[in-house]
Amino acid sequence: MYSNRIPVLIVAVLVLLAGCAGGADVAPTADTADTDPDDTDAPTDGGDSADTGESTDGDDFELSDPERLLRDAGSFTVSWSYTGVDADGTETAVTREFRADLDAERSYSRTTSATDGQSDAGGVEQYVADGVTYVRVGGDDEATYTSYEGSTEVLATAIALSQARAYGADDDLTFAGTETFDGVSVERYELSDANEALILAGSAAAQGEPGNLEVTSFEYAVLVDEDGLSRHESWAFSGRMDDGTEVTGSWEYSLTGVGSTTVEEPAWLDEARA
Repeated sequence: MYSNRIPVLIVAVLVLLAGCAGGADVAPTADTADTDPDDTDAPTDGGDSADTGESTDGDDFELSDPERLLRDAGSFTVSWSYTGVDADGTETAVTREFRADLDAERSYSRTTSATDGQSDAGGVEQYVADGVTYVRVGGDDEATYTSYEGSTEVLATAIALSQARAYGADDDLTFAGTETFDGVSVERYELSDANEALILAGSAAAQGEPGNLEVTSFEYAVLVDEDGLSRHESWAFSGRMDDGTEVTGSWEYSLTGVGSTTVEEPAWLDEARA
């Protein structure tokens, strides 16, 4: 029953949590870009419909190429968050935000994390403008700054936070109606047959021991606009370990401000330049 495929979601979540909790999730230099936990190949290799540009239609779940569409739009905002309680009873929360103005060649990102309600290291902020990357690490009282020539690929990094293409359960997603999100009409798709999803959730919660977890609830939904862009995704589960320990996990992804996002200079920029 356990799939031979390595679900990208669990890899992204576990690596991201490890990086943020350890204070290592800072903007990499050009020589260390491959250490960024969100730089995965997943968004570029999934689905036969990647380059169709066709809109979704009824029961046919279909995504278009997000990189092409977002480059054409020129700007966007991506928000991602994860909250979970693992088998040890530790509560972890991570948030990531990306704002990109591709036409102005500016971007801003912020990562925060907390363990059992306590903030970890104050967060990491990154601002890119005119080919220079500026980084702020820590809280207001203990912030440190650095800068370097060059930048990471913010578009690929932000797209990687969407798991709809990499999820591996596209055939099981069923059409659940239309609604409005961020001012645009979207089609809602929900997961109806969640065998692989349950294993996925169990692996994340049980720290690699899915057989020790009884999943009691699971939900997964994707909102897709008429261009085939995933605008919102949500995933949530709860379960119980063999010893009775309750575990939970949820994440949420949103793509907003497509074509209307602007990126302002952060208040700390002068300190980073000093």
